[in-house]
Amino acid sequence: GSAATNVIHNNIVLLDPELAKFESIGPFHTREQLDRDITLSISEKASVDFFAPIASDKAPLVVICHGNFSGKSAHRTQAKMLATWGFNVVAFEVPNRGQWLENGARLKRLVSFLYKSPEFLGQGIDVDRIILAGHSFGGSASIVAMGLGAPVAGAVLLDPAVVHGDVIKAMRNIPVPVALLGSDKSLFQARGRPSFFRSIQGEMIEISVTGAVHDDAQGPSVFSKSALGFDPFTSSENQGKFRSLLTASVLSIASSGTLDFADRVIKNEKSRGSFRDYARRSQLRQIK
Repeated sequence: GSAATNVIHNNIVLLDPELAKFESIGPFHTREQLDRDITLSISEKASVDFFAPIASDKAPLVVICHGNFSGKSAHRTQAKMLATWGFNVVAFEVPNRGQWLENGARLKRLVSFLYKSPEFLGQGIDVDRIILAGHSFGGSASIVAMGLGAPVAGAVLLDPAVVHGDVIKAMRNIPVPVALLGSDKSLFQARGRPSFFRSIQGEMIEISVTGAVHDDAQGPSVFSKSALGFDPFTSSENQGKFRSLLTASVLSIASSGTLDFADRVIKNEKSRGSFRDYARRSQLRQIK
């Protein structure tokens, strides 16, 4: 417990920057609460899945927002993996047809509530290290939440999409580190994906996972499974790469406030052909 906690929270330099390391579960036992309601106000409740490491120290919090035609259950495998690596994780259920400006505001209200009242989830939340993760239009919602001032240390965008100009405007007011983990552009490019690296002003990395499609960035597609009973498009191998990249990225942000460790992991793996289109901006640009 304590040695692992020290590595995860304070001394990431001790971890070997190899992606394969994060393909396996981490050193923590975990607990979970599914379909839990959080009362944000008299008129608003939030439905979440909550996963937590069993540890004595406070741990960072990752808040995941799903995409269009999806739901929080599509991120349970990612959330469980993050919890084994020492993170509290909340997967947030939001309306899944459009509403990504409204969902961004909802996400901001949830994060602000947990920042002010972390004891609602227990005594193990480090409110100074809250990290957003958003898939597809959940990436847009994450951008909107940050643009509205959600108190977060950074974000990981899982093959994000954007169609609304207000989301692009919000990108220009984000000084915290952002990692964009994308699908293979030769197979699928999410709507407006180039806007993120072009418009976000702070530290950022972007990567494409070779051979990956859009839903590899979440898990089995909720939409495909409900319609067909199975998901014919995703790959368990590529889903594993996204989980590993997500874990390495949130570890990097939580431990150092930078993407330095994630950069080392990606560069080590890129030579093996797993990734393409890698780009990094390591400092805040001057906003024009």
